[in-house]
Amino acid sequence: MAVKQKTRTKRRTREAGMDEVRFPPLARPDPEQYRRDMAALKPYLDDAEADHHRVEGLPIWKPTAYERRYLPALRMAGLRGKSRIVLQNSADLHLHTEYSDGDDLDKVLEHAVKAGLDAIAVTDHDEIEGSLEARRRAHERRLPLAVIPGVEVSSRDGHIGALYVTRPIPKGRSAAETIELIHQAGGLAVAHHPFVPRWIELALGMKLGCRELIETLPFDAVECTNAVPGRGTRYNLAAVERLRDQRLPVAVTGSSDAHVAELIGKGRTYYSGNDGVVSLRTGLIHGFTHGAEGYWSSREKLRYYAHLVRAIVVNTLLRRGSVN
Repeated sequence: MAVKQKTRTKRRTREAGMDEVRFPPLARPDPEQYRRDMAALKPYLDDAEADHHRVEGLPIWKPTAYERRYLPALRMAGLRGKSRIVLQNSADLHLHTEYSDGDDLDKVLEHAVKAGLDAIAVTDHDEIEGSLEARRRAHERRLPLAVIPGVEVSSRDGHIGALYVTRPIPKGRSAAETIELIHQAGGLAVAHHPFVPRWIELALGMKLGCRELIETLPFDAVECTNAVPGRGTRYNLAAVERLRDQRLPVAVTGSSDAHVAELIGKGRTYYSGNDGVVSLRTGLIHGFTHGAEGYWSSREKLRYYAHLVRAIVVNTLLRRGSVN
């Protein structure tokens, strides 16, 4: 009897159009509840493009209803007792596209969805158009993914991630000036790979990490997991130890810094909440986030280092400092 009941439940689940894989093992989605939930969410899907159009071009970032309401609700579709559920979410907050020195934008979005991320921040080097276009496509295609507009700013003191910004942030300023400009734009400032190996900086002839400045400048977060295989772990630990030793009141992030689409999600920022990217922003402001790095296969490591060597050569010849 138990076997027949299990078979009937699986059949009803398939008939309702539910993907069994997307639900956590302990959750028991109800097919009828799923149908009702998806019907209630349909207006968000129908309005996705217009929803994005309403916030596009605003001087300060605003979430769309698709990002704040639809995406979290989609994850809970079919589940009962939603008021007692607090979602555990993951995001990759530092990656690159073809708009600077990264991969094709469509491939980036495809791999972000495949990695099961709830959100990504596109942070091209001194270029914001890639992130704005990624956010636009996510709404047009109704992807199960939120895109946070951002940019990786080349300050004189190191690279600084600007999250939740909708306009360019000038490069070439001091770290202090850059952070102030990010805050004026309504964004959050993240110290990217603050203790990046000096040999990479020497090879490029420029500063990539802000190092000890994380102790004295008003960063909102510090990237403590920049997913670089091998010896990269050492400079991640240096950031963690500095935050701990100095008891710095900032959030931490984990990111892939992917320039190759298939490596997206190797580093992740984890956060709780049912308001999508608004929950992430709140977590960053109050220091409720943490980061982690994923497993690297031998093939992925070779792919990463092949890209790194090629990028160093190209950037040295063209005098462009944009490897990390």
